[in-house]
Amino acid sequence: MDTYTIAEAAQLVGTSRGKLYQALRAGRLQGAPSAQPDQALRVTREALRTAGFAVPEPVASDPSRATSPDTPREPDTPGPTAEERPALAPPRSASDHALIASLERALEQAQARELRLLDLLADLTRQRSAPQAPPAPGAPLPAVVPAAATRPPARPPLSGLRQQIVAVLQQHPEGLAPQAVRTLLQVDREVRSTMKGMVRSGLLTRREAGRYVVAAAGAGP
Repeated sequence: MDTYTIAEAAQLVGTSRGKLYQALRAGRLQGAPSAQPDQALRVTREALRTAGFAVPEPVASDPSRATSPDTPREPDTPGPTAEERPALAPPRSASDHALIASLERALEQAQARELRLLDLLADLTRQRSAPQAPPAPGAPLPAVVPAAATRPPARPPLSGLRQQIVAVLQQHPEGLAPQAVRTLLQVDREVRSTMKGMVRSGLLTRREAGRYVVAAAGAGP
């Protein structure tokens, strides 16, 4: 079975190597199995014909053109002179052929890696575009934070004077003025500013006529 590299196959069917690689990626052209892992990608004549490329038939020798010793030979026609012959490129050395073969093999391997990477990219694209399945029925719901965790921190303990003020006002729910609180506590210091601060702290509530009562949130020392 005749096999060809991509460069040889492109020259055989009269097309470019890019079109052959496109046919390989599309799956229309099948590569021949490689005997060695690092061998360059090759295709067969039959695979090229199956992919729709015009593959010329191999040239067969014409037995009618064979001459026998008894057949008279035509007179030799003189060939072109040295001046008439076109200038030919210098013949390539063995090292040049080896270098070209190595470069073609490296190119074929790079194209094969490109095909594998394109297939991997297509698989990843399909996986990312696939819709995600909804959660299964009966799946546990997210944990709810208990209400106790959201409560504000408890107030710091009251000072001695504030405790006395709260205790006196709890005995007089109708409310007391600061002067009356001072008289009942029998203290020499002014308590008005302290009671105003307790209003700002939410411990007391000021009513009309300058009376103060214990706030609902601040009941108790």
